[in-house]
Amino acid sequence: MRLVGLLLILVGLGALTLARIQFEKESFGQSGLVTRGIYSHIRHPIYLFSSMAFVGLLLYLNELLGVLLLLPVELILFHVARREEQELERLYGDQYRRYKQQTWF
Repeated sequence: MRLVGLLLILVGLGALTLARIQFEKESFGQSGLVTRGIYSHIRHPIYLFSSMAFVGLLLYLNELLGVLLLLPVELILFHVARREEQELERLYGDQYRRYKQQTWF
């Protein structure tokens, strides 16, 4: 279990770092929608990979009671993601709706 947890931590933090770098690079100096790199497949990679790393940490620490903390954290992240989507749809309209159809979470 610890090995699986460690792998999830490493993959999650690595992908989170990549997503953050791509977001910064794409959004720096522009006010448009970021749709390249990892964002061409996943709309909320920062939330997704943060969650992956957190699950990995719980597994690594063998802290199964942490699942009780995981559920509310995931519900909050899901709610925040949905609010962001509403705002992006308001700002970008059809462009964002097309982007949503081509990507996952």
